[in-house]
Amino acid sequence: MKYPFILFDLDGTLINTNDLILASFMHTLNAHCPGKYTEADVLACMGEPLLDQMERFDPAQAEQMVQTYHTHNVAHHDDYVKEFPHVREVLGRLQEAGVKMGVVSNKRRKVVEMGLKLFGLDRFMQVVICYGEAEKAKPEPDMILLALEKLGAMPEQTLMVGDSRYDLLAARRARVASAAVAWSLHADELGQYDPDYFLNDMRDLLDVLEIPALTANPKGDPQ
Repeated sequence: MKYPFILFDLDGTLINTNDLILASFMHTLNAHCPGKYTEADVLACMGEPLLDQMERFDPAQAEQMVQTYHTHNVAHHDDYVKEFPHVREVLGRLQEAGVKMGVVSNKRRKVVEMGLKLFGLDRFMQVVICYGEAEKAKPEPDMILLALEKLGAMPEQTLMVGDSRYDLLAARRARVASAAVAWSLHADELGQYDPDYFLNDMRDLLDVLEIPALTANPKGDPQ
C-alpha cells in the first residue's frame, strides 16, 4: 500500500463546519468590531490558529474575541455542523484495509472531539493532534511530525489530506505527500500549493491508495 498512514484536517475536510465558523466569527466581530468586517474578511484567513486570526482583526481585543468566539462556537456546534458525503463510508473502508489514520487540527481539543464524536469519526482515529499540543501550528510541520511520531510512521509512508493552504504547506514542510479536497471553500487557490493529489470526491481517496470500494459497509455506515 502506497500510504499506510493518512492524516486529515478536520474542519472543511472531514466535517462541514463552514456555517458554524462563519456564524461564530460574525457574532464575535459584530460584538467587538461592529460594522467593520464581512464574511469575505473571515474567509481570507480561515485555517489559521484562532488567536492569529483575531489578531488580524483587532490586536488589542484578540484574546477577548477568542473567548467570545469559543462561547458561541460550543453553544451552537451541533446546530450548524454537517457531514460531507461519503466520509464515514471511506474511513470505514480504509480502516478495514489496515490504514492507520489521524487528525491534525489547528482547533483546540474540546471542539475537535465534539466534531469527531458527533458523527462517530473518533473510532477511526489512532491519533488526534490539536492546537497547542505541538510547538507550532500549521502551516509549520510540527503537528504533523508529532502525529508521525505517535503513529510510528515515516514521512514517505504518509498522506496529509486537507482543505486549506495551511494543510498543504505543513505537509510539504514535513515532507509528506498531500491531497487537497475540492469541497474546500478555498478550492480555487489550492492548486498553486502543488498538492500531490486533488480529491473531487472523498471516494477518490480509495483510488489513490488502490483500495477497492466496498459493496457493503458495516463499519462505515453508508451515506
